[in-house]
Amino acid sequence: MRRALAAGGAVVLLVVVSLLVVDRRPEAAPVPSVRRVLVVSVPELSWEELRSSDAPALGALVEQAAIGQVSTRVGRRGAAPAEAYLTMGAGTRAVVPADDAGVALDADERRGGVPVDELVARRSGEGPSAIAYLPVGATAEANEHSAFGARIGRLGDLLDAAGVGRAVIANADAAEGFPPDLAPPPSAYGRSAATMLMGADGQVPAGTVGRHLLVDDPSAAFGRRLDPAEVLRSFDAVWAGEGPSVVLVEASDLARATAYARRATPQQADRLRAEAVRSSDELVGELLDRVDPATDAVLVVTPTSASTLGVVALQAPGVEPGLLRSASTRRDGYVSLADAMATVVDLVGLDPPDDIEGRPFEVASAGGDRVARLEQQAEAAGVRDRRLPWVVAAITLGLGLLVLGVARADRLPSGLRRALRPIALAAIGVVPGTFVAAGVPAARTHVAAFVAVVALVAVAVAAASLAAERRVPAIAPMVAVASVVVLTAVDVVLGAPLQVNATFGYSMAVAGRFTGLGNLAFALFSTAAVALAVLAHDRWGSRALPATVALLVAVVVVDGAPVLGADVGGVVATVPAFVLVVLALREVRIGWVHVLGALGAGAAVVVAFGLLDAALPAGSQTHLARFGADAAGGRFGSVATTLWRRAEASFGSGGTILAIGAVGLVVAAVAQARLARSERLAQLRTRGWASADVALAYGVAVLALLGTVANDSSIAVPATMLIVLVPVLVLRRLPA
Repeated sequence: MRRALAAGGAVVLLVVVSLLVVDRRPEAAPVPSVRRVLVVSVPELSWEELRSSDAPALGALVEQAAIGQVSTRVGRRGAAPAEAYLTMGAGTRAVVPADDAGVALDADERRGGVPVDELVARRSGEGPSAIAYLPVGATAEANEHSAFGARIGRLGDLLDAAGVGRAVIANADAAEGFPPDLAPPPSAYGRSAATMLMGADGQVPAGTVGRHLLVDDPSAAFGRRLDPAEVLRSFDAVWAGEGPSVVLVEASDLARATAYARRATPQQADRLRAEAVRSSDELVGELLDRVDPATDAVLVVTPTSASTLGVVALQAPGVEPGLLRSASTRRDGYVSLADAMATVVDLVGLDPPDDIEGRPFEVASAGGDRVARLEQQAEAAGVRDRRLPWVVAAITLGLGLLVLGVARADRLPSGLRRALRPIALAAIGVVPGTFVAAGVPAARTHVAAFVAVVALVAVAVAAASLAAERRVPAIAPMVAVASVVVLTAVDVVLGAPLQVNATFGYSMAVAGRFTGLGNLAFALFSTAAVALAVLAHDRWGSRALPATVALLVAVVVVDGAPVLGADVGGVVATVPAFVLVVLALREVRIGWVHVLGALGAGAAVVVAFGLLDAALPAGSQTHLARFGADAAGGRFGSVATTLWRRAEASFGSGGTILAIGAVGLVVAAVAQARLARSERLAQLRTRGWASADVALAYGVAVLALLGTVANDSSIAVPATMLIVLVPVLVLRRLPA
């Protein structure tokens, strides 16, 4: 049996490692460079709305363009307008200071009675350009200290350095009752579009965001709408230049209609929205008539969306109709706001910076009804997000009843007492059931189908586990836990199709990740791996160690390899946890030296994966490449900053992290001092089953601690681990 286990583990490891030398990503065509780029912003537009609206110009563009969904999420929520445009201009997720109100002004406007050119000269020491974003100093400071570290104005500075012109034509001011010849109230400014193409000084050299872009219309949202004649006049002035240029035009009637929906009746809100789509489509049609398809590119993008998934379309010379993707998403049909900056830079023939999150758009071939496919994916993402809370509640209730049943087993009828073990096995089977359900079209959107698929898989896992036990005694828990490990590993190797919009996968609307392993799946996968190692030791003792080591190494590769899981936080947690698990199973007395060594091993593996990623073609590299390059180049400050920002994303602030760390060290020191003298710890370090208990305790504790710190899902990681851990603890207590 030991040889069989070792051989099996070696085969699994060999297969997984062999995958690392092959880039499994489907071929995608790069986007050729052009002379001019027109960026059209269509706030709050979804594919469903576009299909059902009267929008012939946008519809015709979509037929000829490469299209996709753009994630409009920044951090834990959908981006506000300023965050969205700042992100598109920085190439990295950006934040805004608390006092930001989207205040960008033309040079001839006034702010608080003071001329803008005077304000700009006083604040920057430079003469004014056409447009000035006034909160540039506070915004730069906020991003310098944010979890993402965006450098605002990056796109504008790069275009300037290359001699590429830039201009913005936008005004989404939204307030009722103020005269058109007076400045609107501070909360009414909606000119954040300027931040996409501004430089680090907060200025845009051409274009306009002035009030003259709006015209009074009592039937429009807030009583004002864009004046298409004025917009086109301003556009013609900047588009007619000889040299290369990038021009952003915002269809701001869409933004005003969305903002006004809360004030109107539902029926009136729908009418205002439909009219905004119609007028915006007419404007887009006029703009497209001025574009030369042979030399110009058109990028239509939704910067903000209530669902956090918006429309994106790219039409450019040599770009065939297909689905957009990028190296940052690695998923056909999906890009992020941060990718917009890299794409614009790439379109004008420049190299995107290596230190930004975004990557240029690529085009993957796709047949059939592409818009319908994107609509269905967006619907599935919304259903998943609404479904997650009640699924977690149902699982929590079920596990609570299971634990209660085991605790009061002596009071249960004999039949129900015998059923506890199959129920615990089925509880583990719920996990693969949720992922299988993500691959069944009906189960993605219909509750009854979802419950049926999950229940069927859970029962099948329990039945298969008990059937295996008829041949090999006490193996049922291993089979059940192995179903989690094997299904997750195979799914990741195949490109993670079952992770997409799965209950414990990643929602494409949340969009912290588009491929590989998400944080919740990591929690289940890694916990199941630790449990499987412990259960194997329960069954075969030290004879299972070779296979256990092979299993854990394979799990690390699946979780962290750049072409597979690409999970930095996962590797930071799994490697130290697995090292301590193996040491405990070998009955080594674990001390601080071992713990520090395990942490060092985790760091080394992350660097190794990063260097492996850096060796891939530039278009295929992930965030791991930058992390590995920083570590290999001795830029440990950048490495520490990356990990610190992940921790900040989980806990909210650096002060909270330090407080938790200090308390944790005190608790650990006290516990170590007390346990070192206790007979119980001595017993746990003896041979036999006790070493498995120690291994399970170390493995779960380290996974929970580092998984919480190194990922950005906070308490969700250890909470999700319990879904596997609780049934395993129950099964280890119940007799076979």
